[in-house]
Amino acid sequence: MNEMRVIILKNADEVARWSAYQITKKILKFKSTREKPFVLGLPTGSTPLATYRELINLYNEGILSFENVVTFNMDEYVGLKPEDPQSYHYFIK
Repeated sequence: MNEMRVIILKNADEVARWSAYQITKKILKFKSTREKPFVLGLPTGSTPLATYRELINLYNEGILSFENVVTFNMDEYVGLKPEDPQSYHYFIK
């Protein structure tokens, strides 16, 4: 049986940087292509926003590319159109 790995960090900013780094490592290691994209599930709400900002920073620095990355929202409201400001589709866009 595998033991759970516990990571203790000082604050939310460190968690965001660590999380973004882990996601980046996985994307780069996967070596995605157009035919075989990396699939990334995105949780919604305010908690992951700092991680998303860190991922954007890594992209802007040229460290990370989302060219062959496909994302999907892990949450959505039933009945809302994608262009509705209350939908998660709109939020992520």
